[in-house]
Amino acid sequence: MKSKYGEKMPSEKREPVLDVLKAALGEFPFPAVPKEEWAYIERELRSQTTAALPADVIGNHPAVDPRMKDRWKGIAYSHVARWSQILYVQDKLVQLMEHHQIPMVILKGTAAAMYYPVPEYRSMGDVDLLVREKDYQKAFRLMRENDYILMEPEDRGEYHYSLEKNGVIFELHRRLANLPDNRAGRFLMESVYDGLEQREWRQIDGYQIPVLPWLQNGLVLLSHIRQHLDQGLGLRQIIDWRMYVEKELDDTRYPAFQQAAGKAGLEPLAVHTTRMCQIYLGLKEDIKWCSGAKDELCQELMDYIFQQGNFGRKISWEGKGAKALSRSGREQLRWMQRQGRRHWRAVQRYPFLGHLAVIYELFRYIAYVMKKDKPIRSLVQDMKAGQRRKRMFKRLHI
Repeated sequence: MKSKYGEKMPSEKREPVLDVLKAALGEFPFPAVPKEEWAYIERELRSQTTAALPADVIGNHPAVDPRMKDRWKGIAYSHVARWSQILYVQDKLVQLMEHHQIPMVILKGTAAAMYYPVPEYRSMGDVDLLVREKDYQKAFRLMRENDYILMEPEDRGEYHYSLEKNGVIFELHRRLANLPDNRAGRFLMESVYDGLEQREWRQIDGYQIPVLPWLQNGLVLLSHIRQHLDQGLGLRQIIDWRMYVEKELDDTRYPAFQQAAGKAGLEPLAVHTTRMCQIYLGLKEDIKWCSGAKDELCQELMDYIFQQGNFGRKISWEGKGAKALSRSGREQLRWMQRQGRRHWRAVQRYPFLGHLAVIYELFRYIAYVMKKDKPIRSLVQDMKAGQRRKRMFKRLHI
């Protein structure tokens, strides 16, 4: 079976992957997995950066081969080691900011992992932190003075600075990335700033973590899903939302969240993502506020997630062409400009060529398509996939 987005979609194999995750995240029976399916399951979970989540249920199940158990124990150990490293280095930064009276909160990362049954099994990447606008440059200078290395010298910090220390990358934010420049985007950012002023402290593994209050934390997790729908959405972001809803967003709390999500333009995405988690990831059915979701749209969204992988790591260049063709004209040009700057080596030596990067990327894509056996058909398929993607985004009010 092929997905609507051009990639082969092994729907007969998708179910065991989701069943393994459901057993890890809730009280669901462990599925009977044929031996030959384990390689696919591991590959899929790795591409979705969720491989460690089922480590315990796999390791404790009598029907699983001992060698497979050992393999998953190794995956779990590597995640725990990375988790410990990140929490230790993150805590040093928290203490540094507190000592200099710069309020901050952690976005996503440990602020999402705290909802998981085993937080250290949640895959960790960069550490994202948010400070007030008035503290942004002060926080940046403080980090630089304390041996945090700026990752990209040309980075001027329009939305965030990327800095590295002790093998961990920190993204210092003054605002959320890729917010729409409209009333909804401004409301969301104002709400998050309000949450920063009312931040809370959660204890995880003996460390004190500053996080946003429950409502703003949910808005950030949902905004992160919206941001990466276009860039490459994986199950990790969806599971972050699933665990958040299970712990924080029952029917009694939803009216307050609904009001905020509606103003932020996120309510349709909240409803369909939550219903999708009920259908595929074992979220409890007594949450009724998502009952108005269209199940076929939830299925289309899950197909898209399996085709993407976390941050789009499963997408071929062909798939990325389809992504480009799903954007509006202005967004498509901006995307091609960024891609051209990244791919064209001459731009690195001669920055003035950057304004020609759009043309370079266009010819690069045409050359790729013309190498295929049926180039015109391939281009038409890309265009159709892009249009289907665009229609799905429109139905989700993205």
